[in-house]
Amino acid sequence: MAHDLTTPLTDEEFAALKEASKGISQLDIRQEHAERLVELGYVTRRLGSLSVTVAGNLRLATGK
Repeated sequence: MAHDLTTPLTDEEFAALKEASKGISQLDIRQEHAERLVELGYVTRRLGSLSVTVAGNLRLATGK
């Protein structure tokens, strides 16, 4: 599945993606930000944490 890496993210959503890349618990990220990142394919939910996908890592590498 191809992901659009140009989809606009708010500053808060991008910050949540960066936090998820550090292995931060899902509970430490606002639910609406986590849901949006899952919807965009940048993270997946696993056992109470968010795991960054390949698309999420690419988004982090390209910046906001």
